[in-house]
Amino acid sequence: MLSDYTDDNIMRQGKNIPTAAVGILCLVTLTTGACVTRGTYDSTTADLGATKAELYSIRTEAQGLTQQFNILQERQSDLAKKRDVVFSALQQAKKKIDAERALSHTRVSTLNRSIQQLTAQQKSLRYGLKRASKEQVTLQSAVDNYTSQLRSREELQASTVPLPVSVPNEPAKAASVPQAQTQVAQASNPQPTMVTASSPVNQPVVVPKPPVGVQPPEPVEEDWLTFFKNWFSSLWESVLF
Repeated sequence: MLSDYTDDNIMRQGKNIPTAAVGILCLVTLTTGACVTRGTYDSTTADLGATKAELYSIRTEAQGLTQQFNILQERQSDLAKKRDVVFSALQQAKKKIDAERALSHTRVSTLNRSIQQLTAQQKSLRYGLKRASKEQVTLQSAVDNYTSQLRSREELQASTVPLPVSVPNEPAKAASVPQAQTQVAQASNPQPTMVTASSPVNQPVVVPKPPVGVQPPEPVEEDWLTFFKNWFSSLWESVLF
């Protein structure tokens, strides 16, 4: 019985100890919770201020970035406009270069054709000059031959023409002088018949004309020579000019 009583007391005392411990624990928890709540508030307030400051800084930085973005966007728009202007200028320059190239090609083609024509004309002129030189030699030889023939004809005609009147009349004059002297010795006054007698001696003064067939056609030959000279000069001018 005693042992049972002791066990009951021990069990009661054991039950009372946890109850007291739970009360003490609750009291300590309430006191500690109040202290923890105050510190947490302060730290939370500080964190909130820092967060607000950081948020303001972020907003300020975002505004700066937005302004920079707007500036960059404006620059991009300006660059796009400049690019369009440069592209249009390049297109116009390209068109101008193509037109100048086509014009230069046309000019080069025209110059090439002109050079070919001038080369052909030069060859033709050289051929004509060579031919004219050969013809000049031939014509010169013909002119020389014709001139020599004319000279020979002139010399032949000069040899066939009778001598001047003064030459054959000298013996007649020499013969008439003694006859006149004898007549002067016979008579002191000269008779008119002496003059009439000497007149037949002076009749050869009249120069006989050569036959018509013997006369050289000098005007005709001179015309032919002039014709050859004029023809040669015209041919030479046509070749040179």
